[in-house]
Formats: sequence, structure tokens, C-alpha cells
Amino acid sequence: MVPLKVAFVGSGGAARGLAHLGVLKACEEIGIVPTIFVGTSAGALVAATYGQDIPLDVLLDAYRLPWRRRHQGPRLYMSTFLGAPRLEDFLDPGYLLSGAFSTHKLEKVLERFLPENDFNRIENQILVTAVDVDSGERVVFGRGHRTDVPMSRAVAASCAIPGVFRPLKVGSRYLMDAEVKRTLSLDLAVNAGANVVIISNIYRPEERAPGERSIARSGPFGMIRQAVNLVMSEKERRGVELTSRTHPRVVFLDIAPDIGAFSYLNRFNARSLVLRGYRTALRSLTEAKERGVFDDMTSSDAALN
Repeated sequence: MVPLKVAFVGSGGAARGLAHLGVLKACEEIGIVPTIFVGTSAGALVAATYGQDIPLDVLLDAYRLPWRRRHQGPRLYMSTFLGAPRLEDFLDPGYLLSGAFSTHKLEKVLERFLPENDFNRIENQILVTAVDVDSGERVVFGRGHRTDVPMSRAVAASCAIPGVFRPLKVGSRYLMDAEVKRTLSLDLAVNAGANVVIISNIYRPEERAPGERSIARSGPFGMIRQAVNLVMSEKERRGVELTSRTHPRVVFLDIAPDIGAFSYLNRFNARSLVLRGYRTALRSLTEAKERGVFDDMTSSDAALN
């Protein structure tokens, strides 16, 4: 028998990434315990926190309205992600204009919040991805890859969405959100030994039936959101298909909740986003469990069930 080893791979998606917490809530209810966490941007933030056993309710509390909070943990406000320029940034106008905000403030919050800030000292395998701005190469942080950088800095680099945030300097290189290169890094989960990979992807395009108000009439933000979803979901689909062909003995469970028109920026939709992720995942994971996907596997193949 081959022991079951489950990986959770989370896409980016800014505030919409809260749906990842719903997927993980469904995992908990069914009794599925990932030990490998791979993420970029919002997915990296979830991997670095939940992957260190911070309870889901504590993570959700960071986004709740003040009168609904239940814990004394940290708070994640919109301003947490919108860092102002540092003094030295004004000495480099080109760099200053490379993005509207900085992720240094997020890095400082994570330094205080994370139970452990060293990739080598955590029990689970946490892998965070970014992209080198100048070489275009994917950069991977975590055991078996780069561990010379604190987890807080790796996550902050991964969250540097081009245009919105200035790339984060790590060593002598500038890094940004890895999704410009890959929506997901499924290969990292497989190489880490996973035989079941749960994919949480928030880029499912919104669908409107004939007769409904067209997305084309929802203004520029609606159009941009739909365009991003279409591009990213197609990249994700092709990546899953390719990795499934090259690793036929691994089960890939692609969970893409219908998030609809929810904004990438409004964190106050947290409850709705989490519920959508939870409901979609609960259906998908329950069906997979009934098929025996989460039983220990024989070397001949669970993925083929």
C-alpha cells in the first residue's frame, strides 16, 4: 500500500482567495488532512497560515467586522496590503512608478502573525512561488528549494501583483506574483510526494444566461474581472490537463467555486466567499471520498478509480 499524501494548491485572487478557506473547511469536515501546501499570492497567504495549523476561525476573524470578531488575533484591513513607499524608494523614480503600493507592510504583519517564519522549522511542507521580474523564471520558496528567506518575505513577494504593487526586492533580485507565469504550480505538489492534489481555483468565469443583463453592460471593472477570469481559468485548465497526463497515478481534484461578480478587492464579502468555496468543495470532496480516492492506494492506482 502507498500511504495517502494530500496536497492543497491555492490560486491567487486577492480578496476572492477567501474562498480557499471554505475549501479547507470542507476538508476538515470530511476528515481530509493536507500536509503539503502550495500557493501563490492569496494562495500563498493561506498556505503560510493554515499550513501552520492556525485555526480557520482565527483566520476568518482577521476579516470580520469589528463587532463580529471572536478572537484576539491579528486584523487584516485593506490598508494592511497597501503599503506606502519607503524613503529609499523616492531615490529610484523608475522603481517607485513600477506599482502603486508596496507589500512591505504585509510582510511586517506576517512577521508578527506567523507561528514560525522559517521554512525549515515547520512540520508541513509549505511552498510559495513568485517570479523573477528580470529573468522571467519561477522562484520557489520552501524545503527542497529556497529556504534562505523568511516565509513572511516570500509571501509578500508572491503577493506583488504587477501594476498594483511594486516588485519586492529579495536579495539582489526583484520578485512578483507567480501567476503571470503559472496560475498554479501543481508540479511542486507532485514532486513533494502528493498522490492526491486538491486544487482551489477562484478564477471560474461568471456565466449569465440569455436575457440576463450582459456583463458588457456592467462597466469597466466587470469587464476586466471577466477577462481576467477567462484568461486565468484557461491557463489553469491547460495546466491541470498537462500535469494529469504526465502524472497519471496522481488524483487531481479541481475545485472552482462559482464566485460570480464578487470583487477582487472587497474583503467584507468574506462570509459569502467562504460559503461558496465550502459548498462547492463539500460536493466534490464527498464524491471523491465515496469513490475511495482518499483511501491508502496500491501502487497500481487510485487515480484511475
